Amino acid sequence: MRLNLYHMAEPGRKLVPLEGLRGIAAAVVVLYHLVLGFTAKGVSVVPQGHGWLDLLAQFGLGLLNGSAAVAVFFVLSGFILSLPFSRDRRISRVLVALLKRWPRLAGVTVIACLFAYGLILWSGHDYKDAASITGAGWMASHGNSPIEHKHLSWLGALHEGLIAVFTKGEVRFDSPLWTMRIELFCSLAIFLAAPILFAIRSWPLRAALIGMAVLGAGTSFPQTHFSDFLCGAVLAMLFAEGRLPAIPGKWALLLGFMVLYLFSFTYEQQLLIHAPLKAVLPKGDSAHFVWDAGAVLSILLLLGNPALHRIFSGSWAIWLGLLSFPIYLLHGPIMLTIGAHSLVASAGTLGVNGSAIMAALISITLTLACAVPLARLDQAWLGLLTRATRPLLTKPEPKPVNTWTT
Repeated sequence: MRLNLYHMAEPGRKLVPLEGLRGIAAAVVVLYHLVLGFTAKGVSVVPQGHGWLDLLAQFGLGLLNGSAAVAVFFVLSGFILSLPFSRDRRISRVLVALLKRWPRLAGVTVIACLFAYGLILWSGHDYKDAASITGAGWMASHGNSPIEHKHLSWLGALHEGLIAVFTKGEVRFDSPLWTMRIELFCSLAIFLAAPILFAIRSWPLRAALIGMAVLGAGTSFPQTHFSDFLCGAVLAMLFAEGRLPAIPGKWALLLGFMVLYLFSFTYEQQLLIHAPLKAVLPKGDSAHFVWDAGAVLSILLLLGNPALHRIFSGSWAIWLGLLSFPIYLLHGPIMLTIGAHSLVASAGTLGVNGSAIMAALISITLTLACAVPLARLDQAWLGLLTRATRPLLTKPEPKPVNTWTT
């Protein structure tokens, strides 16, 4: 894995900071679910009695925004998946990308669902017992994916990871996999759209086509999230054409605060600072438009500000990015089984708060430990798919823009 990450040809190495962004997004999802799973009110709690500190605390809780982190994933996918078409728009390249996408995702989702099945068999109804102790509704609903143990089987887990999460959005075993249906079909759409957009040299025409696509996607779940991928595609075109702006320190600070403001936006909270956003958003599933703007600004900052680029080019960012997808896949099942079991087992001695903290720490530790081997399997699987589809290309591939894949 080190070879893939550290031996990147220019300009691909310019994209290393985005590994850290993806890793931070995965960490936010984990923290968000920990708060939902091991506390009674989750991030919707409204602190009281401490004046302006209450407002600051509520704003901070708003930053634990799992939905905003998912929007970051989608925008990054649109960026990275579009970028290779800046140099290679052959039909064979498009066909190979289309053929690889489902098996590339399904290889790890199958493992995640079978892993979750094994944990569910072992833990039984511990998640219900844990929820009765903490009062956490998210835990009681099995992460918003209610299950009936009598209907669960390893064949069901296999079918879910291989097919159902992509066709129906079915997530009985691993609730965070609800994003996989969006990831698959929107990435397929990007593979068809990106070559056309790159081939068109007129930005007004590009903007018109993208605007029509956004209007066509509307605000109905899940097709509206195609807009997230289109945001990434626009950034990919700007990057490939050298149009991304350099951002000096004073502007980076201002834009950084804007990113925090956008990512703290949720419908659960009623902060007055978010009233202007709620006033202009269209009805339906439209909050992701706000988070898309935050994701776009984040990418511009990381690629355009030298200080941030340097900080996010460290090995910590690379490894966190490498583990981000496995962490995302595994944290839910671990939290709802081993985490719940440890909370129930220790509640009598540590109390509710102490056992919840211990359960959270155990969940984080085990998620990281299990993410490492899954990341290695994922890299091996991706390499196998690349080798298997290489003969389908009509001529040797050009030098890649980057070697980071989603």
